[in-house]
Amino acid sequence: MDPGDPTGDPATGERRCTGQDPLLLLQALQTLWSTRERQQLQEEAWRGFAALDDPLAGLLDMLESCRGRRGEGPSLETWISRQLQCWLQAQPRPSPAQHSLRLKQLQARAIRVLTESPPSLVAPLTSIFQLQDADRSCLLVHVHRLHQEGRFREAVMLGTTLKLQPELDVEKMSVPLLLQDKVALVERYVAGFPDLQRRLLALMDSWCQPGFDIKDVASYHVTAAGAAASGEERLGLAAAQPSSPK
Repeated sequence: MDPGDPTGDPATGERRCTGQDPLLLLQALQTLWSTRERQQLQEEAWRGFAALDDPLAGLLDMLESCRGRRGEGPSLETWISRQLQCWLQAQPRPSPAQHSLRLKQLQARAIRVLTESPPSLVAPLTSIFQLQDADRSCLLVHVHRLHQEGRFREAVMLGTTLKLQPELDVEKMSVPLLLQDKVALVERYVAGFPDLQRRLLALMDSWCQPGFDIKDVASYHVTAAGAAASGEERLGLAAAQPSSPK
């Protein structure tokens, strides 16, 4: 069976649902998850993946059905995603052209799921759906939203995973983390990008100049982040307002 190929017309993405229902598989895995029988859980997951018409679309079906119900602690959804990633690696490689077409059809949907998912799902979803090659505009919007919400670490980690650094402002992304003494995270962010490394070094050198006050930098970035978040909130409220009758 081709793991990346649905049974049906690959040009339209329509599937003939002859295999296992992804949501029934999810229900079975949820039951086993509560028993902590990990060996049985993995065996059931891998059998279920093999029985799905389209494992990639099936994963998205399962993740979409879990939205709004994710709690604290270990996540079954993350575990399923990582198991599917391992299962796919063990399967015969699909036809490149056909697999690429199917991925393109699913990437936009995968990005929507990613934007509503915890950070633990970023790596497996990026690997499974090759999101580093997807439409970058949607990904950049999500990174900017995380930054505006003050989720600086998540924004930098997502930008790093998806290799979005050249299209992001290195100062804007790095300074909040430097102020939190998360230097190692910033170093990983600019690793492999000499131009960004030079700009970051120049920025940090400027902080060593006489008369520099770190409080000014901190105040500026806090104010900018707050203004961006308030502006986004105002736009959301404006969009929610009913239009006045003409």
